[in-house]
Amino acid sequence: MRQIEDARKKYEEIPIPQELSGRVRAAIVRSEEKRKSQEQKIPVAGIYRRNRIYRRNKIYRRNRIWGLCAGTAAALVLVFTTALNTNTAFADMAAGLPVIGAAARILTFRSYEKDEGDWKISVEIPSVEMIAKDTNGLDAALNQEIYDLCSRYAEEAAERAREYKKAFMETGGTEEEWEAHDIKIHVGYEIKAQTERYLSFAVQETENWSAAGSETRYYNIDLKDYKMVTLADVLGRDYVRIANESILRQMEDRKKKDGIAFWSGSEGGFTGITDKTAFYMNENGNPVIVFDKYEIAPGAYGKLEFEIGRTGEGINKTAYTDNFMVPEEAVTAFAKKVKAAVADRDMDALSSLASYPLYVGFKDGGVSAGSPEELAALGTDRIFTPELSAAVEAAEEETLTPSMAGFVLKNEGTPNIVFGVSGGVLAVKGINY
Repeated sequence: MRQIEDARKKYEEIPIPQELSGRVRAAIVRSEEKRKSQEQKIPVAGIYRRNRIYRRNKIYRRNRIWGLCAGTAAALVLVFTTALNTNTAFADMAAGLPVIGAAARILTFRSYEKDEGDWKISVEIPSVEMIAKDTNGLDAALNQEIYDLCSRYAEEAAERAREYKKAFMETGGTEEEWEAHDIKIHVGYEIKAQTERYLSFAVQETENWSAAGSETRYYNIDLKDYKMVTLADVLGRDYVRIANESILRQMEDRKKKDGIAFWSGSEGGFTGITDKTAFYMNENGNPVIVFDKYEIAPGAYGKLEFEIGRTGEGINKTAYTDNFMVPEEAVTAFAKKVKAAVADRDMDALSSLASYPLYVGFKDGGVSAGSPEELAALGTDRIFTPELSAAVEAAEEETLTPSMAGFVLKNEGTPNIVFGVSGGVLAVKGINY
């Protein structure tokens, strides 16, 4: 143990040449430019966010990327798992893995580890298997994209490691000192959610010697319609406003509770989401928007995530558990929002207040709207009937009483709108005619 401590101390005392920092950073920039050039040629379906922090150079320079744990290089080790369709035993084993909602499953298509002497690299390439026969070609295109992405991640990371070693040696480093850095690269994936409706996962690359090399791309698949999910799909056409308002509320809460010092918009912090904003779906069926380290706050806070409820409300640990615990003022405020949406015949506003699937009980039969788009497809005139508008307008929002079903906005009987607790927040749960 004493020998290990002495070795660690000796390693930590190795002087770092001042000119190395610039050389390493230049190598990273060259790698980034090469990667961007390649990306312009290859369209991708996934939504991703790069963890490139060059715009925070002043902060980044304070972090020494070479303060790593000691270690030594070992002999070449290569573990290769062949494709499923070429290995019967492996395919049989994989077939026993749990199926995601009887619609899809995700498998490790190929994995390997290599010790290159100067660095170690481990790679796990996922593959999505759709159970349905006709997926509009989604699975084939997606798996090819993922394979290419993982391969590119590994190649670019290895190139950065080569550039780093070259810069290190040219600025006075020795082989002995280099070996002590124990450079490691990992490319893999993480399943975020697997439900009957969604499969969401992240493909990521990390390097233990440079935060600037870390990248993550999120894939969100709608298992009902066999397409990639967008924020507009889950939050409606007004998704930008809904997400922005929720994020700003949650940021304010975290400032008060956790003391997080978010940067202002003028400082390069949060100014709003776009259709390119990174997100994944969670087990609750809600999108979780992800901001990389240094993107909206100091790097010490790491990646910051914001779950956006399907009603647009932020999710937290103190969310409502049933209709009877909702404060009267919250019930009244939500009822006013519903009444305003109906009065204005505003489909976007109403859909943003609903949870899904949403039951709509027409006189000629009930239907279930599984998303804001499906609700909108029913038609404005069919939803906002004169009878419903009159009944909701006549409802007294300040005298609503809770029940197991929720709160009912009505005059007498039907038509009416029922809302209540869903996923911890208030949401419209049914419309009856």
